[in-house]
Amino acid sequence: MLLRNNINIPLTEEDNKTLEKIFKGELGTKEDYEMNFKDTPFGLLVRRVAKMEREAALKAFLSFINEQSLNANQIVFVNKVIDYIEQNGYVENAAELMKPPFDKPQSFIKLFDADKQKKLFSIINEVKNNATEIIS
Repeated sequence: MLLRNNINIPLTEEDNKTLEKIFKGELGTKEDYEMNFKDTPFGLLVRRVAKMEREAALKAFLSFINEQSLNANQIVFVNKVIDYIEQNGYVENAAELMKPPFDKPQSFIKLFDADKQKKLFSIINEVKNNATEIIS
């Protein structure tokens, strides 16, 4: 189950029920979970703790890297995103790309045209959504 999440595959209903049992039964109560993690989906919490395998993070961006004509600075930026996802499990929202470590040496806005920005946001959102989506 944890392996499924850190390789960027959505959790199954069974995985989600198991996590609920663990977090709201074995490790504490429902109230404990809500007090500590508010309404954080189990998949995001697991991703935050277990991180994501580098290969899975790289695979998520592979088509973007291969299909776009990226210059060296753009490739460095995409690698920073991959590193961040590997270490943190996901990017919370697109605004994160305007902050450190992504803002140097050149800002995201200056590095990518609107089309590439949109494609990059889409991949970043898909990675996060895979941690919250439950499949049957």
